[in-house]
Order: sequence, then C-alpha cells, then structure tokens
Amino acid sequence: MTVSDWLKARSVELGASLCTAAVLVGGLAVGVPFLVDRIPEVFLYSFCCVAAVIVRAVIDLAVRATVLAARGTRPATAPAAIRLEPANA
Repeated sequence: MTVSDWLKARSVELGASLCTAAVLVGGLAVGVPFLVDRIPEVFLYSFCCVAAVIVRAVIDLAVRATVLAARGTRPATAPAAIRLEPANA
C-alpha cells in the first residue's frame, strides 16, 4: 500500500467518524428526544468515534515503522572461511 493510498483510506475513516459525531451532536442541537435524554453518552460516543480512528492510524503507523526497521536491519555477513591447510606443499 502506497502512502497516498494509506492517507486516502485514513481520511475516509476520519471523515466517516466526523460525520457520525456531527450527526449525533446535531441531533442534540435540534432536540431529538432520545439523544437529549443521554447527553453525556452522546458526547462520549462522538469523541470515541473520532479518537478510535486516530488511535488506529497511530498504531498502524507504528507497526509499519517497526516492520520497515526490522527489514532494514540485516545480520552481518560471515567472514570468508580461513583454510588451515598448506597451499601447494
């Protein structure tokens, strides 16, 4: 996955979570009865929607960086074998 593909996917997720949060908070502003009865839960859910996308992106980046770093470190090559026998005797 390229960087631009990754950014597009995360921006779609972030946009969806922000839209969900906006609908919930907008429902509170309009006065939807079952949302008004649960004001703290609505704000908590709105915050969690957005925070979950951000946390997932951070974890994904951390895992990708770790894998990239692990692939970049290679064991040192072994030295050439030393022959202990005399060359033409």
